[in-house]
Amino acid sequence: MGKNPLIIKNAILSMGGTFEEFIPERGCFYINVLGKRILLEHKISITRQSFVSGELTRCKEITHKLLRAHGLPSPETECFYKKRFDKKEAKKKLSKFTYPIILKDAQGSNSKGIFPFIGNFKDAMKVLENELPHYQSMIAQEMVFGKEYRILVLGEKVIGALEMIPPYAKGDGMSTIRKIIEKRQRTTEQKTKFDEKLEQILKEQNVTLESVMPKNEIAYFKRISCLAEGGETKDVTSSVHKKIEKICVAASKVVGKHLVGIDIMCEDVSKNPSKQSFNIIEINGKPDLYIHYNPTHGQTRNVVEDIVRFMVKLA
Repeated sequence: MGKNPLIIKNAILSMGGTFEEFIPERGCFYINVLGKRILLEHKISITRQSFVSGELTRCKEITHKLLRAHGLPSPETECFYKKRFDKKEAKKKLSKFTYPIILKDAQGSNSKGIFPFIGNFKDAMKVLENELPHYQSMIAQEMVFGKEYRILVLGEKVIGALEMIPPYAKGDGMSTIRKIIEKRQRTTEQKTKFDEKLEQILKEQNVTLESVMPKNEIAYFKRISCLAEGGETKDVTSSVHKKIEKICVAASKVVGKHLVGIDIMCEDVSKNPSKQSFNIIEINGKPDLYIHYNPTHGQTRNVVEDIVRFMVKLA
């Protein structure tokens, strides 16, 4: 059983309901709770409008265009399609950007198909030509900086918010960064590659794999949050600024969803968005729910119970 279904099952049982397998190979199951019997998939989607397609959040370029059309903050973005790729047009699009940029699979998830920190037009064109054949489409996006947050919106409010902390090595005054990473990742789902990309990330922090850092000093070995490689989460639900909550709810309405996981980048989620750099990076219409349970730092948010009670009212 996957992580989301297990979390949902436990939440339903704690509410006095029952969990009934339907087609487990397809991640389908029934929940019987609060007098209702509801068929669910392993990732929950709740649309505001029956005619809204999953494409609005699955395809990143559609999400971006919708956000921009409604005056919501999102980085400059261009899309490239494998079936009608034109090198001249691609060069024209890439020349518009302020670098660095990130290239990524337009329908990707779970930190896959991502090529960040591309520093110039020439490198961007090279990555695009090499990688686009592996995907249906890719987007190029100007990189924005700050802390990464996942905001879970249900209806008219935020029910969960996490700071997504990239994997890091914490000095002990004795071990090399290489040894710290190896020890830290003995139990992670994926292992970090000790390659040129890693060496460059460390170089930008004035350390190497063989550096011995003072006790409690930190060096990040990924530029983005990656839970599978040891990234951490911190619950910040109670700290979300009301104006950020308002923007995130508005974004959920733009893509026609009651339930979304919104990735934002800003300096501090507790501060007024107009007083800092603030951008919506992506919107997930079938967000992971398990990440709001047992975060690395802070308290669990029982978001499944909130979602189930919401669905019961709609059923």
